[in-house]
Amino acid sequence: MKKSRKGFTLIELLAVIVILAIIALIATPIIVGVINKSKKNAFMDTAYGVVEAGKLYYAKNFGNDDFTGKTFTFPADSEELKLSGEKIGGGTIEVTGTGKQILAIYDKAKNWCASKGEEDSKVSVVKYEEGKCGSASEEEPDGVASAPALGEGMIPVTIGTDGIVKKADINSKWYDYEAKQWANAVLVSSDVRSTYQNGDTIPEEKILGYLVWIPRYRYKLFNVDNKSVPEQEIEIVFESKNKTKSTGSTNGTYLTHPAFTFASKELDGIWVGKYEATGSMSVACVNESCTTMDLTIKPDITSMRNLNLSSFFYAARSMSTVNNNIYGLKAPEINTHVMKNMEWGATAYFTQSKYGRCTNGVCTELTRNTSTSYLTGNGDYKANINQSTTGNITGIYDMSGGSWEYVMGNMRDETDHFSSGVAGFNGTSEPKSPDTIYYDSYAYDSTYTTQERGALGDATRETLSTFGSSTGGWYGDYASFPNSSFYWLIRGGHMSSNELCGVFAFSRGSGSGGAGHSWRLVISK
Repeated sequence: MKKSRKGFTLIELLAVIVILAIIALIATPIIVGVINKSKKNAFMDTAYGVVEAGKLYYAKNFGNDDFTGKTFTFPADSEELKLSGEKIGGGTIEVTGTGKQILAIYDKAKNWCASKGEEDSKVSVVKYEEGKCGSASEEEPDGVASAPALGEGMIPVTIGTDGIVKKADINSKWYDYEAKQWANAVLVSSDVRSTYQNGDTIPEEKILGYLVWIPRYRYKLFNVDNKSVPEQEIEIVFESKNKTKSTGSTNGTYLTHPAFTFASKELDGIWVGKYEATGSMSVACVNESCTTMDLTIKPDITSMRNLNLSSFFYAARSMSTVNNNIYGLKAPEINTHVMKNMEWGATAYFTQSKYGRCTNGVCTELTRNTSTSYLTGNGDYKANINQSTTGNITGIYDMSGGSWEYVMGNMRDETDHFSSGVAGFNGTSEPKSPDTIYYDSYAYDSTYTTQERGALGDATRETLSTFGSSTGGWYGDYASFPNSSFYWLIRGGHMSSNELCGVFAFSRGSGSGGAGHSWRLVISK
């Protein structure tokens, strides 16, 4: 009898070797990529820490008054750069003539350079080149939300379902747009700001204002021809301001939302007041000299009303000019203004996306604020999360119902010029007319049904639908454009307007003060 065969033949061994080689070829790049990405992320975390260390170094060694025109070089053994028990390689922080920080550190051995320029919202890691480690130039990956651009007076926070506000650790995951968790920040008064910038829980009574970050994005055009279209999910892709703008003009192409260009500056995003403006002013604002006001953005209190639009406008402007010490929002780095109609549109479209009220193509309408006392958040924002743009506590409230909100959207007069109407703007005399960067301009028409005057992105003409014999905004929202003596756009609807309210509602207002008209703050950096 033949002996039973043991072992493998040469061909079988070669086959096994070939298979293992193929697996190695496939797996090795993936494993190396994961390792490199982990190392790069770790280095980026270190860079964020150095930014914070630099700020502390300024405060400790040079005070907080004047850092401009100075360059500070940290030696490798600097205690100020000691993070997590390890000392970082030497770095340089330069403060420019405008008082903005530029940071650059590098790890030559790992071939990485971390930098933060005066126009950069966060530290970026780029390839190291000998003698070069300046302002970040590497574009963020397409589809990644830009990090919130935090100004000096803003404190990043997380808000629990119980309403407890805690300072966020920006080096960890404090927001998640994929999970509909939007980034929030708060403003506090100057006398307690340093305490809460370095603390944990921030008491409600110490907060002056709540803000929500809308990251820069492009959206897929769906109705450039001003037709009647049903409600649908708006397709949005996050976009870096360093990326070439998308300039689509036909359905199916992409357009960088116009709200993220302010004057000639490209923005990482905008900060939007979480609630309608609150507080009071004892006198109307004249230009930016609002020195007797108590302006806040807070939940569960009466919204600011009964003043004309020019007073609202200059109250907002004063937050970063004459009253900047109160809020810590200092011009020109920070710009505060009444929400423009296009900025309302950017918020509305973001709400009508997978990052807001849509899941797997199914979208839900905002629940209306029905408070007859004009209470923001309908009097209990923790319970009324269905009234927020996300359906949770991290979203924006009062965009359906509450007060009609004045936005800076102006219809030109019959001579094709800006018209204040009765909003209180007096041309070149006080209170002066706003600069053109602060409002969206629309053509004159005596008929309020000519909604095609709207612009792409402003949530007017693109979001119309036919209901029986009439045309309205999506979800049956009110859709009426300015005409005759009503030169200003108002948004969101009044608490008594029932189903006509909504984030896609728009109508016409005179600009005068009224019990049913409020406004909302926007901050750009």
